[in-house]
Amino acid sequence: MAQHPLPVLSTHRLSFGGPPFTNVFDEQIHNEKLPRQTRDSAKKINFLPPFLALILGSTYFLIALCIILVLPILQLAIGIAYYNQCPVNFYIPIYLIVTGACGCAGVGLTIIIVVAFICCIKQDSIAGSCFNGCVIGIVLFIIFLMSFFLFAWFIAGNVWVFGAKDKVTYDNVQSPNYCHQTLYQFAFWIIIITYILMIVSCCASCCRACFQSVTTLKA
Repeated sequence: MAQHPLPVLSTHRLSFGGPPFTNVFDEQIHNEKLPRQTRDSAKKINFLPPFLALILGSTYFLIALCIILVLPILQLAIGIAYYNQCPVNFYIPIYLIVTGACGCAGVGLTIIIVVAFICCIKQDSIAGSCFNGCVIGIVLFIIFLMSFFLFAWFIAGNVWVFGAKDKVTYDNVQSPNYCHQTLYQFAFWIIIITYILMIVSCCASCCRACFQSVTTLKA
């Protein structure tokens, strides 16, 4: 009696006069080998502008914030140390104390934003990403309100410090125009440096805008 060989199932694509189709399990295995890049993971990275995402996600930015933190700490320390040593205008040490405290708070809140942003990128769950996004939004709103206050406080500091410039004395402690030299000079030069940084920032922004405009026209 003749033995016929068993039919061998082909693993190739089959077609019956129409478009070819493949095994569903082969497609599933093939898809599992691909990297998982879902829309949610893409949104975690793209919900902020690219340059801002690059800055916030950098470790060097955290180091720079820690270095910047030195200045508000100095303002706070000098304002407290010489609190009762400026009768020419007792608001000058208060100006340094408040500015230093707000500066420390601002740097601390910025560090919270950076940490939350890094966690948001590394977070696998949608709930965790939403929580970190809410934290970033709340902190940004607080910083926004604090910026308005610091702007008004800076103007007041200009009036107090520059208003006492012509009559301040550093030698006679009993004089009503006395102010400790370290306290007054520090407050004075802090304001001057702030103006210099504002001018440099405006010039840099204008140069950057002009460069982008030229690049766009050439393209």
